[in-house]
Amino acid sequence: MTENEARHRCGGGQDDQHLPAGMSRRTLLRGAVVGGGALAAGGLVLPTSAYAVPALYNPFGAYAITGPWDPPNHNGIDYGMAVGTSLPACGAGTIENIAYNGTGGHTVTIHHAEGYRSQYMHLSQFLLSNGASVAAGTIVGRSGGAAGADGAGNSTGPHLHWHVINASGVRVNPLSVVGGGTPPPSAGGEGLTLQKIAGAGGYTGALDGVPGTNTWKGVQQVVTGYAYTGPIDGAPGTNTYMALQRMAAKGGYGGPADGAMGINSWKGVQTICHRFGYGGLIDGVPGANTYAAMQRIAKLGGYTGPADGILGANSWKGLQRLFTGFGYTGPIDGAPGTNTYKGLQRMAQLGGYGGPVDGAPGDYTWAALAKLV
Repeated sequence: MTENEARHRCGGGQDDQHLPAGMSRRTLLRGAVVGGGALAAGGLVLPTSAYAVPALYNPFGAYAITGPWDPPNHNGIDYGMAVGTSLPACGAGTIENIAYNGTGGHTVTIHHAEGYRSQYMHLSQFLLSNGASVAAGTIVGRSGGAAGADGAGNSTGPHLHWHVINASGVRVNPLSVVGGGTPPPSAGGEGLTLQKIAGAGGYTGALDGVPGTNTWKGVQQVVTGYAYTGPIDGAPGTNTYMALQRMAAKGGYGGPADGAMGINSWKGVQTICHRFGYGGLIDGVPGANTYAAMQRIAKLGGYTGPADGILGANSWKGLQRLFTGFGYTGPIDGAPGTNTYKGLQRMAQLGGYGGPVDGAPGDYTWAALAKLV
């Protein structure tokens, strides 16, 4: 399955499994007023709002729609994304996890204000406990959907199924009710950010915001580094150029990594630089435009100066950090796991991220990474 072929028309599971004993669907939807301006439903404290439709946004705008809203055949929207993709909450609310939710598989329900609910289906992982309160953009789970995988339900390919249920218990097109919410920094843009990072690791596929195996292989290559073990001193030598040649190999260079940069080495580098704004010829003759693109790549290693095409010590320090890697030691298999995500969070620290390195990136991780590309 290619990165753009991860699509599926799914049934969508059961909306109301696991209701608390003695509680009807309408009781759950409307709740009972309790102190503090909240609603109680089966032990969950649900937020209230003065608005008929709660503030929601679309966290998945960077991903391709592989299953459009098409009632009665499909009462939700499918987004193609690799297994393990972080799923931000589309609005504030309270979490309810439903394991093995019929055809929908593992499902996260977010109870919003005014009786609205959002559901994310075919998950590979729950991250929060039942009753947890979340803000818009909080990561609530990981996507799944691989055929036959645990929790995939009836899915036949990696994707996310998203639907929204109004206070009357009717599914509505999610895109018809979003727009009232304010996304967190960089929310929804992580797919494109990942592909840009992956470009420095040899990814040459489409910049469509739908990361797949090849994207993740490029990302893993970046966070692993290119076997550079020399000092980060801003003074490029043989080891630095050998690492640059290993990067160039991802752009088609087939020569030795001997630290002697020639025309073919620079052609490979220029090919990689196309992912970072270089629009010149692949001629193996580096100039200001090639060097400016290399400075944009150096941002992945913490370079904060201008992309002016003048490679100085700080530019080279950024490249050297990139070549060293960010602590990832797992396989380059295109299947992101905790170590891959930790590597990304360490990289995000160079963009100002101050959160934990726990392998569960949220929107502030992605916002920091976006600054680097």
